[in-house]
Amino acid sequence: MRKLMSALGAGALLTAGLFVGATPAQAATCTLVQSEIYNGANIIAWSQGLQGCAGDVYWEIQSDDSGSWQVTDSGTTYYNNEVRSYYEDVNLPCYLRVYAKFGSQEKLTQPVRNYNCGG
Repeated sequence: MRKLMSALGAGALLTAGLFVGATPAQAATCTLVQSEIYNGANIIAWSQGLQGCAGDVYWEIQSDDSGSWQVTDSGTTYYNNEVRSYYEDVNLPCYLRVYAKFGSQEKLTQPVRNYNCGG
C-alpha cells in the first residue's frame, strides 16, 4: 500500500481542482491542507500537505468494509511548505476515507466508494 502515497505531478490534477499551491507569503501561518477525495473514472485522488511551514504529517487510509472504520494503512510524510497530489485505485479499499494530523490540526475526508477496489 505504500505505493498509493506516490506523488503525481501538479499539472495532472490541476484540471480536477485538487492541487492547492503554497506561497512564501503564507509563512506566518501553518496550515494542514487536505482536499476531499476525487472519485473519477478509474482513479481515486486527493491532495495533502502543509502551507506556511514544514513538518511530518501523520496520515491514515481508513476502510469501512467491515461495518466500522479500520486503519488499512498509515504513516508519516514530510512536507516543506508544499501540497502533493496522490492517486491510486486498485489497491485502495472499496469504501475509504483519509485522515491526516499535524500538531493540533486534523482533517478527515468524506467517505468515498472505490468501484475498482482490490480490497
